[in-house]
Amino acid sequence: MENEIRKRILEMISGKLQRFSIKESEIGNNFDLVKSGLLNSMEFVDLVASLEKWKGTEIDFEAALDAGNFTTVGGLTSAFLPVG
Repeated sequence: MENEIRKRILEMISGKLQRFSIKESEIGNNFDLVKSGLLNSMEFVDLVASLEKWKGTEIDFEAALDAGNFTTVGGLTSAFLPVG
């Protein structure tokens, strides 16, 4: 499931990756989508909302932000994984 979520994230930001000349292979789990400048905060929120709609679930933003890595590819992926 983790790979499926990661793949979906990369598909959703593929246009931005192309504009910044970033290859998907260069995007590791620690790649910060916001701090890197790839997405601004509103674009990140839109990405999260689109992922929530796709997964049919809502994430707990407060808990995700408390984790400290929510804006990274790995942190965002983890936020959509089942708890437990």
